[in-house]
Amino acid sequence: MGTVVEITVASREEKEAMAAIQAAFAEIERIDALLSSHRTDSLISRVNREGFRAKVPVEKDIFQLIREAASFSEASGGAFDVTVWPLSKLWGFDEGGRRPSVTELRDAVAKVGYRKLVLDQGDGSVGFTLPGMGLDLGAIAKGWAVDRAMDVLAARGMTDVIVDAGGDLRVAGSRPGKGFWRIGVQDPRDSGSLLFTLDLTDTAIVTSGDYERFFEEDGVRYHHILDPTTGMPACGCRSVTVLAPTAAEADASATAAFVLGAQRGVAFLRSRPGVRGVIVDGAGSLHWSDAALEALARGLRRP
Repeated sequence: MGTVVEITVASREEKEAMAAIQAAFAEIERIDALLSSHRTDSLISRVNREGFRAKVPVEKDIFQLIREAASFSEASGGAFDVTVWPLSKLWGFDEGGRRPSVTELRDAVAKVGYRKLVLDQGDGSVGFTLPGMGLDLGAIAKGWAVDRAMDVLAARGMTDVIVDAGGDLRVAGSRPGKGFWRIGVQDPRDSGSLLFTLDLTDTAIVTSGDYERFFEEDGVRYHHILDPTTGMPACGCRSVTVLAPTAAEADASATAAFVLGAQRGVAFLRSRPGVRGVIVDGAGSLHWSDAALEALARGLRRP
């Protein structure tokens, strides 16, 4: 999935903790083998190659994830769109990125649209109504993998845990002697500084920012969070940090809110049960979904 995963477990039973960690990593590796767009042999790559000619059967849990992503696409009005793969491929951020032509963007946007995705509950298959379509689960798969890893750790009795997949975090329990895990949120314009910290337990926290994958051309920053309706990097935000019960929910919500922009993004976060967050807009101003979250932020500084 193009990222580094770290698992931290606080336990007095080292042998059991290490076994649980290895089992959690094995689950993440299974998911990566199925969902990584970086791997030509992955299930998702096969779906993208063959899904127009014939629907492709997928594992039950993967079908549920894709269905969840499609439902989230609907709820966000397409700000998060699980079929954004033609645009992701066109921009090529994984290979350094390039600015597409107007014609290329127009053609790619025409192939994006979650309503053109075909999900067959009967046989658990996935397909598309147009050639050239494809799934990009990058804005939800990391969070979902974090959730599955957390399930494995919990099943093995690990209660004080952090799973971190490149900034998609989920925490359970607490750091010994503290009663919480202290999580830092990066300043989107200063990689060496924190915008604030939060003392958390039993929650997921995800930050999406324009500093994660980008290139600059003629003084313009082009980043990987794309607006499915225009094909261009979403403008108006520097970063979005979301807290939610699951990392998948937080992951997808952060992307949707980023694309929607500060005002509509905050309204969207407020509409999601159990979800809250903060948006740093293009000018560096902070927009909180609720005052209670702002009150929890420690060492708050302005980017």
